[in-house]
Amino acid sequence: MKGSVPMTHLRASFWSLLVLGTMLSSCGPKPGVEHLDALQRTLVDLDSAEAAYRQAPLESAAPAFAKADSALMAIESQMVGLIVNLEQGKPFSALDERRRMLRRQPGRQRRIEQELDRTRRQIGRLIEAIVDGATVDAEGTPIDTAYLNKSATDELRIAGHLIEEMGIALKFLERGTIDLDRVIHTADSAARALTTIPTQP
Repeated sequence: MKGSVPMTHLRASFWSLLVLGTMLSSCGPKPGVEHLDALQRTLVDLDSAEAAYRQAPLESAAPAFAKADSALMAIESQMVGLIVNLEQGKPFSALDERRRMLRRQPGRQRRIEQELDRTRRQIGRLIEAIVDGATVDAEGTPIDTAYLNKSATDELRIAGHLIEEMGIALKFLERGTIDLDRVIHTADSAARALTTIPTQP
């Protein structure tokens, strides 16, 4: 649902926060326990970033790109063979900038969706392995201190990049769609003015 984080994610994070202290207090020190706080905080940070991300009108990216792309193609077809200076070209550059910002949004949004699910799942499994004192992973690879250190470092880095990517997606979406109709109108008007200048005899 737009504007919300899946309740399963919230419940999972909340449950793990509640039981973690009890499980750790009932056992001695375990390999990787020093990573648990950072992993838990990262899950909370992911929830917060996703909540902000889903508040945005993500579905507007594709139609906005189509509108900008169509408008720029129409303008370019009007101006075939016409040479413009830097100042005259500013309206067209502004429209092209919007189009470029929007062009990769659908792919970026698909990657974010996939990475959110993968990253939460991997961090959850890593927390579970540390708390349970697991000795092998799902593929049969031995779990030791070096394994846990590398896995925690990798997953925290990936999660950090994912949070950053959501911020970039929001920034590009906003910059690409804000006042888009005005930018298109300005570029179209400039093209009409340039193509109707009478030629010198």
